[in-house]
Amino acid sequence: MQESQGLVAAEMEALSAQIKILFQDKSHWVQQIAQHAFQTPGKQVRPALVLLVAGAYGGITPKAQRGALLITLLHQASLTHDDVVDESMHRRAKLTVHAAWGNKAAVLFGDYLLATSLYLATQHQDHDFLALISETAQAMSEGELLQLAQARTLDTTEAIYLKIIYRKTARLFGTCLAVGAIAAGVSAERVAALRQVGEQVGMAFQLKDDWLDYSTEDTGKPLGMDLKEGKLTLPLIHALQQGSVRDRKKILHNLKHAKYRPQQQEQILSFVRQSQGMDYTQKMMLRYQQKALKTLTNTASSPYQEALFALIQHII
Repeated sequence: MQESQGLVAAEMEALSAQIKILFQDKSHWVQQIAQHAFQTPGKQVRPALVLLVAGAYGGITPKAQRGALLITLLHQASLTHDDVVDESMHRRAKLTVHAAWGNKAAVLFGDYLLATSLYLATQHQDHDFLALISETAQAMSEGELLQLAQARTLDTTEAIYLKIIYRKTARLFGTCLAVGAIAAGVSAERVAALRQVGEQVGMAFQLKDDWLDYSTEDTGKPLGMDLKEGKLTLPLIHALQQGSVRDRKKILHNLKHAKYRPQQQEQILSFVRQSQGMDYTQKMMLRYQQKALKTLTNTASSPYQEALFALIQHII
């Protein structure tokens, strides 16, 4: 992945510098939390997508750089809020904001980041970005609320699951590509097409992530995290659809206690692996992947285009 992001290495460094400047004159507490939140930024896939799309379709302008910053702030805001909802204590091998400062500070800091992204968009009169960011933030919140409701009732379907991941994950990926395309000055039709590619990438990305939760491979991701949080994802949803009424009752009973009892977790993991839930999820992931890559291969090649293609392949 480092090779695919090499073309935008300087811009990514500039992005990190922008984030530091953004918080340097704020209150000491805000500075502390921001420094902690952005200390280990991860793979920074989403801002890289913005910059590579801009480079591939017109050039990386100051507006593209601003778009990458807005996406970074929105994504970090969503992660901060998600960690509160999921009661996650660690992210990227360090304490989450809510674990270090408490739920109230985490919620307020997430709100602060979202408000900052909207303010920056209006400050620079990037009204096209403002509409996208606002719409995406709303969709992501809807997806999280819908997932929370499903976790409480343990009653969901494949259609509801796909609706959840489209809102909470795919929409942001689509916005990344749309922001890069808008910054490059392409037509509305091209923006819409690239946004759709991003959404397909996001769907495949989330399907892969949910598949990994049941995988026996050493992926570096803790096994069974979705089960501990009471989330029904596609591997389990499909397995339940294939199982008997008795199996369904037993598994749903185990799921209610999986957060606290490792034995119940292991029974659910085994059930999913034996009921084709893994294979079905992987096939669906590949369908979204092929749609996304097919659209990109129909465009003219350039170093940025090739890097974008390689990054998307790595993501999914």
